[in-house]
Amino acid sequence: MANILNPPVSEPLVEQSISLQAARRRALWARARTWSPKGALALVDQGLISGANFIVGIVLARHLAAGQYGAYGVAFQAYLFLSVAYAALVLEPFSVFGSSVYRNSNREYLGALLRIHCIVAGIILAGLCACLWVLRLISPSSQLTAALIGVGVASPCLLLFSLARRGFYVKLSPLQAALGALGYFAIVLGGLLLGFYRGALSPLLAFLLFAAGAGVTAPMMLAKLRFTLKPSHVTLKLSEILHRHWGYGRWALGSAVAVWFSTAIYYPVLGSFHGLADTGALQALSNFSSPVGQAFAAMSLLSLPYAAGIHYQKTARGTEHLAAKLALIYAGGTILYWLLVILFRRPIVANLYAGKYMGIIAMIPWLGLASVLRISATSQAIILRAMHAPYLVFVAYGAASVVDVVAGIPFTWAFGLWGAIFGMVLASAVALTVTIVMLRRYTPAVSS
Repeated sequence: MANILNPPVSEPLVEQSISLQAARRRALWARARTWSPKGALALVDQGLISGANFIVGIVLARHLAAGQYGAYGVAFQAYLFLSVAYAALVLEPFSVFGSSVYRNSNREYLGALLRIHCIVAGIILAGLCACLWVLRLISPSSQLTAALIGVGVASPCLLLFSLARRGFYVKLSPLQAALGALGYFAIVLGGLLLGFYRGALSPLLAFLLFAAGAGVTAPMMLAKLRFTLKPSHVTLKLSEILHRHWGYGRWALGSAVAVWFSTAIYYPVLGSFHGLADTGALQALSNFSSPVGQAFAAMSLLSLPYAAGIHYQKTARGTEHLAAKLALIYAGGTILYWLLVILFRRPIVANLYAGKYMGIIAMIPWLGLASVLRISATSQAIILRAMHAPYLVFVAYGAASVVDVVAGIPFTWAFGLWGAIFGMVLASAVALTVTIVMLRRYTPAVSS
């Protein structure tokens, strides 16, 4: 009777189970060996670019007056608005469709995107000229004027540079992107060093350096991608690509603007209620969130096309597992970074800013909390974007923007910089909560 209730397990089944486990371990190790170098190169790529921008920001903070640095912060937020809109309408759809729909016609697809880039660059220049005209009427001596001129020169170059880099990430080949970033880093820091010794540091010079670094390296990178403006055996209509990008990107644009708004809104609000000096302090504080944010932005350049490929192959379980892994990696890495920054925040602030902005030291842990919540939400938003559901990302970050308006702005008016930080924490918590809820509701529908 015991043998009937507990039949012996045959040796062939045991051996088969052991061999299956060994095969899974080998497959996992093979994926790790494949993706670890790519992830490292992506971090190097983004680290060089964000490192150059970070160093420029720190040097300006050390040597410019608080008002001038505040003007740089506002102008930089204007560039970020342009970049997030461009990313939503051009770069993010490029990652998704270039890895799926147009994966067999990438050269022609990139050529079409270059034509779209020229149109976007013209719109950006016209818009900035209109803004400068209005600014000159309102405040002829404003420090923002020269900084916005720099944004107008730098934006088309920087966006073209981003398009070229994204082309290599669509191919899951970040090495060439990292080499381009190295050229950008060398040009920007070389020019910064020259400007420092000549006493010519200014917000305008900073944006001109960004333009030079991107303008030199982007054409060389595009040449290596071997794009073509003349479709060969595959005919890609520009109108079809525009329609597809707009169908995806209109929601991505809404979510990107909401993401940008949740931080950028505090710069003009602080400037209006408390002056450009407080805006400069916010920029000095935000510099600490830039390295970790850029690091995971680099990871998302690989994560998004990879997740899009998994979704395109209709592997819902793989998508769920990837969501859990990204949550662990993004949140864990961000927490580790902020623990180190918080532990050594006093000497870091003192040395970075030469004794200036010491009042932000107590705010750094709260900024770290907002950063952890926001980057955790980003990890889950990647999965929603890969599922071609950017409207759900818009819902999540739209809810966060409502919190910024309803709570963040009044608190900023009442409590200044502390109120802005509180608003960021609250909005980030809302973004994470809604993103998780949307992902859990949407994934079963995809699985079925």
